[in-house]
Amino acid sequence: MMLLTGILLILLVLVCGWQGLTIFFSLGLNFVVIILALVLVAGGFEPLIVSGLLSLILLATSIFMNTKQPLTAKTAFVTSLIVVVGLLLIIIVPLSQLAATYGFGAEDAEEIEGFGLAIGLSFQKISIMMIILGSLGAIAETSIAVASGLVEILEYDAQMGPKQLFKAGIAIGEKIIATAFNTLFFSFFGSFLSLTMWFIQLGYPISKIVNHKILIGEGLALLIGVIGVIATVPLTSWLLNYFRKPKDE
Repeated sequence: MMLLTGILLILLVLVCGWQGLTIFFSLGLNFVVIILALVLVAGGFEPLIVSGLLSLILLATSIFMNTKQPLTAKTAFVTSLIVVVGLLLIIIVPLSQLAATYGFGAEDAEEIEGFGLAIGLSFQKISIMMIILGSLGAIAETSIAVASGLVEILEYDAQMGPKQLFKAGIAIGEKIIATAFNTLFFSFFGSFLSLTMWFIQLGYPISKIVNHKILIGEGLALLIGVIGVIATVPLTSWLLNYFRKPKDE
């Protein structure tokens, strides 16, 4: 880990210059914040409140520390917050309740048999917290990419109308959505490849595998992340148009 961390730092400096140090520092800061959030939740603090504060801090450090262009940073930050809150209220909480994928699976029974589960924490809220954290990165990345592309267009054509700029944002987003979906999908598939192979070797029927609690929970997180990415594209395009109006007028 130390060796890979050193290689990461060297490559960031070589590719990004001194900005690479800022990126590396923001990564370290985000890691510390996540550990602190886990300690707070384990200590009895409300997971959803901790998730909200954690989202604000992670988005602020990831976007404002690594994005020099003010319009890009402002648009990406506001967009990410709106999408995350919208997903939380409209999709994540209801689905988490209906799917009931939180907690442990049947395969964990032997390992946790000697432990008490009355730890005073809501596994559903912890599951919601995990989904939010898993979606943040993809949403923020998409918003920054679309906003950066539109700001670059405005530098060459500052008089471009709102409709044309919005269409340009959608065109940029179309290319990002496919890449983001593949990234999330391959990450999901790679994480559960060994578990899936184990199920197959044990003779699990396909119906049981695709309906397994763990796989369904991660599959829902994957789909929610993709939905968030898709919603980010038009919202980023609209907000960038909105935020640039005072400057143009």
